[in-house]
Order: sequence, then C-alpha cells, then structure tokens
Amino acid sequence: MPAPPLRALISTIQPSSGGVPAKTRWLVQELAALGITSTLAWYEPWSCSPELSVPLPHLLSGRRPAARREPVWPEVPGEAIGAWLPELEFSHYWATRPWRRLIAAADLHLVTTGNPLCAYRYLRCGVPFLAWVGTPWHGDRVDRVRGFPWYRRLLDTTINAPVLRRMERQVLRAPQGRILTISQHTARELEAIGGRAPAGVLYLPPDSRWFHPAPDRRMPWRLGFSGRYSDPRKRITLLLEAVARLLRLGHPVQLHLSGERDGRFLQPLIERFGLQGRVICHPYLREEQLAQLLQSLDLFVIPSHQEGLCIAALEAMACGVPVVSTRCGGPEEFVIAGSTGELVAADAEAMAAAIRAICVNSEQRVRLGEGAFDWIRLNATQQVARARFRECLSNLYPDLDQVS
Repeated sequence: MPAPPLRALISTIQPSSGGVPAKTRWLVQELAALGITSTLAWYEPWSCSPELSVPLPHLLSGRRPAARREPVWPEVPGEAIGAWLPELEFSHYWATRPWRRLIAAADLHLVTTGNPLCAYRYLRCGVPFLAWVGTPWHGDRVDRVRGFPWYRRLLDTTINAPVLRRMERQVLRAPQGRILTISQHTARELEAIGGRAPAGVLYLPPDSRWFHPAPDRRMPWRLGFSGRYSDPRKRITLLLEAVARLLRLGHPVQLHLSGERDGRFLQPLIERFGLQGRVICHPYLREEQLAQLLQSLDLFVIPSHQEGLCIAALEAMACGVPVVSTRCGGPEEFVIAGSTGELVAADAEAMAAAIRAICVNSEQRVRLGEGAFDWIRLNATQQVARARFRECLSNLYPDLDQVS
C-alpha cells in the first residue's frame, strides 16, 4: 500500500483578502505540488465568534476554547479556533487543546502571517517550524493600538506589549525554527530583534497567467493602489491629497483603489478633497480582475508609512507598471529611482511632482515600466520562489523525500 500523503498544518490569520491569504494560497499550491496536503488554522477573533473563546467573566464556567471547522478553498480544510482570555492579545497565540490536536496530527508545521507570533504555538509544542513573515510584531500593530480607547492602551502598555515582545524574541531565537521574510528590510528588522539572521527572503511571485504586460490596456493618468486602505499604515489620505493637487494643475488624473470589500467609508474624504468622480473604489477583486485593473494603470502609487513589502506593487510591476512610493520599508528594495519608478518623501506635493514627471513623459514611463518588469523577471518569478522555498523546507525536514 502506498504511504498516506504528508500533512501540513499552516498557522495563519483569518483568511480573507490581502497579502497573508495570497501568501497562504501560494504555499498551499506549492505543498500540493509536492504531494503534501494542507490544513489551515487561525485564531478566530472574539468579536467574530464569541462562542469559541473564554473571556474573563466566563473563566470559571467550565467552558474551554473551541474550534469550528470550515472549508477555506476547494479541498483545503480550515479551523477557526478560540482562545482563553481573548481580552489579552498574547493569549491568542497559546497552544490550547484544539491547537495541540492539530499540531500532533501534522507532519509539517508552517506559518504564513504578518508577524512571527503565529509560530509561538509550535515553539511551545517543541516541533520544527518554518515561518514566512511580513513584519515585526510592533510594526504590524502600532497604528491599530493608537486607535484603542485609553483603557485598552493602558492594558497594552503594561501587560500585552511586554509579553508579546518576549514571545516574539523567543520565536525568532528558537533553534527548531526557520524564518523566511518577504523582504530584506524585514529580514534586517527581525535580525535586530532576535539576534539571528533569518533563513532568507522569499518574494511572493506574481502569477504570470494573469500578471503580465498588456500595453494596449494602459490609460494615461490612471493611478492605482491595491491593499487594505482602511489600515492607517496605508496612509490613503496622502494619496488623495496628491491626486487633488494634480487635478488642480489641470491633469486628467483618475485614481482606482482595490482591496476593501466596501470602500464607502472613504466617501467623506473624497468629498473633502473635491475628488467626486475621480476616485473609483472597486470591491474585492479576484486575481484576473485585479490584473486587468493593474494593466490599465499608468502608475501604481504607494503612500504608506510602513510596508513589509507590498505584494500588489510587485503584481503591478509584473504588468509593466512603474511604481511611485514613499520610503516606507520593503518597497525601497524594488522601487529604484530612474529604473523601476521613484521614491518620494511622505509629502503630497513631492508625491504629486513625482507622479506628474512620469505621466507627462511617455518615453520615460515606458522605460520605467520595462525596468519594473525586468526586476520581477530577475527576482520574483515562480521558479526563483519555488527553488528557495523547497531548499528551506528540505533543510528543515531533511528526512522527507518529497522536498529534497
């Protein structure tokens, strides 16, 4: 009888939209190509499924954290798992009974997430793990914390932050763990925290079936950004202000945004800047839909003040679209002035000037677009990513024939 397929457990975040689910989908596909099946598991926020967690008022009730099975993608099972004391953020990463059950049933243990903390469950269970990480813990949540009410900020400062910081260091230093990052920028940050260099950088490769140049679709003065632009880190107000400046200069600029299921929350800002009819907020787009949008852009613009990478920008570059970005971390690796786009200060006037300089010069725009595509071809193809992933996996699991 043939041996049953190996089983991988992927500790991640609640699958929806954004960079982490995109990374997770790619990882599942790569494991499937090796004959390895995947199960996804994540902490289910108390605000979404209170019945799965045990908050402080119910601590002595006899309840325990529970799990709910739900399919994620075709033939990919998932489990949403609650926590003890969900009021305390660090408890979201504890290896509770549902987590230990899944960890014991798996042959391989992986993480795709924003910060390293989703690997803490594996650390506590003493199993080898491979984590693909986007940003340090602090950078992943600093803006969210600023929006907390005062009592939650106090709780965070006195209890959550010290514990989470210690947990992150333990994960980064764990001898049984291997950390892949999404950019050299993140690798340097994590090395400074953990005192150990990550195993390498793995860029998520744009799917060339969809993300490829289509020059005939390009629309002059059409700008775009894709990401969770409700996140304060994305600083979407800066981009709106830059577009308003260009409009006042008489340029026929149009901005297309994607990445949120409902962009109506942005309407007051659009009206404030006088951009009615100039900003189009698309609903969440499938890969092929997003590719068609990106292919139509003159420029992709990143207004963020913190980015581990910005996967959508790589997808735009794969479509031959240059990028204008603030100096915000990861994009500084692939936005190369005069080659793939331009880097600017976090200032609306500077951003508008950089956008204008490219959009009014068709020859320069074509040259930068070709440079952007060449960067992807050299650094972020499927072949490059697959080889790096398999090498790291085989180093962690040397006895597994499938990955050697």
